[in-house]
Amino acid sequence: MNSRMEKVAKDVALAALRCASAASDSPLDYDALKEAFQARWPTNDSLRPMKDAMSASAQAGSRCSGEDADSWKITMSRTWQTAVEEVVEEYFKAAEHSFEKGEALEGVETLTDAVRATLGQIAALRDWPHSSQGNLYRIVAALGSGREWPNTLEEFEEALGNASEDGNSLGAALGASMGRPDMLKFGVYAENPDGPKEDGFLFAKTTIELANRLADRTIP
Repeated sequence: MNSRMEKVAKDVALAALRCASAASDSPLDYDALKEAFQARWPTNDSLRPMKDAMSASAQAGSRCSGEDADSWKITMSRTWQTAVEEVVEEYFKAAEHSFEKGEALEGVETLTDAVRATLGQIAALRDWPHSSQGNLYRIVAALGSGREWPNTLEEFEEALGNASEDGNSLGAALGASMGRPDMLKFGVYAENPDGPKEDGFLFAKTTIELANRLADRTIP
């Protein structure tokens, strides 16, 4: 894996394949689906890992079932949002477990993956790049302003300047969420051991809620 987003995209793809297999009239072997997917993942230098993971999972389903790839693309598109939501909940549970074990850094990093899953899905539906952390801020700028993808720095700054109230709140929440790991490393929470968990969950959940709300207003 070259990036955390690739890891997140893989988790979502496997969850989608698991859902599709269970819902099939003739349930497929999930382990075979997983192996077929992993043979195609990750792709090289992908700017759209979530979208590419959906394509790779459709190819895996086609290979294992003998059905055409187009029908599996439809199947994956129908199960993908549910898979994203399941993976987000799994990340929340994993983060909680990490905090309970005293592994605060792992906990806050896992919460940022929940944010990545949500924003990556929103971007994939719009064919927006989402491979890097910088892309996440552009996604938020586009959602917050109701505009298209900002290709240039000037367009990015313009989108930020035209953000709605919810858009500004989303940008602030994303920055706070993605900044938790570094703040923890730099000792900001040295005198507040419960802070990483409290702030980590607060900012991650706020980012996800606002992103989904704004995405619903601009359905592609």
